[in-house]
Amino acid sequence: MIRLQSSWILESATEIIQIDKLFFPFIHRYSTLNWFSRREMPMVVNNPLDSQALLLRIWLDNRCGYFTPKNRRKFNQELKKPLEIDINPFREWQGKFFDRQELDYLFYWHEVAFEIEKVEQREIFWGAVYAIMSYWLSNRKVGRIPAYNPEEIMHYVLTMHEENSKNKKPELELLNKEFAQLDPPESSLTVFPLVFNDEENTETELQSIFHAWYHGHADLLKARREIKNSLYQYSFKLGKQHDFSCYTNLSKNSDIVAFCWSGKELPPIVHEQEIIEPFREEFSELFTRSRCSIKAVDPGTDAYDYLLLFFN
Repeated sequence: MIRLQSSWILESATEIIQIDKLFFPFIHRYSTLNWFSRREMPMVVNNPLDSQALLLRIWLDNRCGYFTPKNRRKFNQELKKPLEIDINPFREWQGKFFDRQELDYLFYWHEVAFEIEKVEQREIFWGAVYAIMSYWLSNRKVGRIPAYNPEEIMHYVLTMHEENSKNKKPELELLNKEFAQLDPPESSLTVFPLVFNDEENTETELQSIFHAWYHGHADLLKARREIKNSLYQYSFKLGKQHDFSCYTNLSKNSDIVAFCWSGKELPPIVHEQEIIEPFREEFSELFTRSRCSIKAVDPGTDAYDYLLLFFN
């Protein structure tokens, strides 16, 4: 899991120059940008994966509005009886990730959304399911029964989205492009939350489940493969020879470039040798100076957050 410490990044960069525009060629989790969006700082944000780009649109951009009361009444319905499990494309998740009632609602929410006339409204409805999946999976992991019925939690998440939309006025350009097709904008600061190609955790599991659900199937191997393929150029391969061209190409129009990542169970010297020094070597032609900062999260487990800045 990447702990994107937004204030740490911005404060460190502001010590060098005034920051007036941000570029995220990739963002791993939409909620990590909440701090930046509240500051109403101009941002260009990209995610090459369609399911994650949808979440960026509905949770960061208020221009699409909120889910209308009319659509709430029509589409957020209580299911009075179980749906036929044999036609539920997500049935193989029963018992492992979700119970039977939750699977009924996942099937219903996926299919009923196609009746929503406006695409923006459909995306808000579908995007709410990501938060509900997170809620259900978190409860399941600790053996706790969810406090809300499915239609109640959908109502709650849609209300939370409405409040979120009212309180934000960010200057945003949200993109859904492959890295090779991404033209880096002029920006003060480009931020790369560093992703490792072998990383598997609760967060990546949720993204795989949502991606599969969004595409109407339960094949998590396929979902993981599509996610890994979309991030192939971007993911860093620890201990292996790496092609840095994706990072350098996307950094060329920025005054400062920041790499941030979280490390655990490896001492800082390993990160210095395997990540920091190779990046310094590759970026030496673009930037003349660099600065690395480390924050201890849990020294007992060698858990640290890293911030590597490049500038002239």
